[in-house]
Amino acid sequence: MTYRSDLLALARFLHLTEILRKCYYRWTVSPHRVFRTKVRGINVQFFAHTPLELRGLEYRLSLESDFLKVLTCVLGSGDVFLDVGSHIGQFIIPLAKLVGEKGQVIAFEPDNEAFARLQEHLKLNEVSNVRTFKKALGEQNSTGRLFVGGTPCPSLLPHRGDAEQQGAVQDVDIVQGDWFRESERLPTPRAVKIDVEGYESAVLCGLKRTLAHPACELLCVEIHPTFLPPEVTVEALLKFVKSRGFTRLEAHPRQTEIHVIATKGATKA
Repeated sequence: MTYRSDLLALARFLHLTEILRKCYYRWTVSPHRVFRTKVRGINVQFFAHTPLELRGLEYRLSLESDFLKVLTCVLGSGDVFLDVGSHIGQFIIPLAKLVGEKGQVIAFEPDNEAFARLQEHLKLNEVSNVRTFKKALGEQNSTGRLFVGGTPCPSLLPHRGDAEQQGAVQDVDIVQGDWFRESERLPTPRAVKIDVEGYESAVLCGLKRTLAHPACELLCVEIHPTFLPPEVTVEALLKFVKSRGFTRLEAHPRQTEIHVIATKGATKA
């Protein structure tokens, strides 16, 4: 009910938004500021230090429910999941529990704050089958600037006007996905999720061998058409995905993004 547009409009009209938000927070979150919920039937916990943080977490879990649905349907005990752009662990926590101790989750998150929160959530949920790397993936090994100013979704592309503000940029290591996976002897994932705010092309190209491997059966990638570099088109990205052996592609518009779910012949999403 707290997301019904008519109730939200009434609360704004009566100037009760802030009061109701605080009441909802106190009712939903534990005294230790822990938000407990279920993701596709899997018990998960996240820290929510403020009402706005709680709202943002609920919003993200709802917005990405299509990816979570197909991932939980395809993955099972013993599988490997690769998460590129892990943020604070919305995908990692439930899927780490799903694949179990015989499985593994590999996570890449370059943002300092998000990476620290990710570690907190791994400890909170007592999962030990996750390998985390504070790095960004790209087409080649290099260093880059992560723009974090004024947005909860940092990007390696300066597509936001306030990104040049003082303290709004972080220097990050960028590694080519295939090279890093092979040098670290990481297993080939059965499923891959990519959410990198316009940097999709570089990440996909850097993972071309991994994605083409027969064991990699599912790809979930969030494409941001308005953030893509001028020389990159949505059509070119979809063509590249198909060239890696993914025979079935579904593209679903989500506000300003496109959620692409790609599978190979052996997998039914």
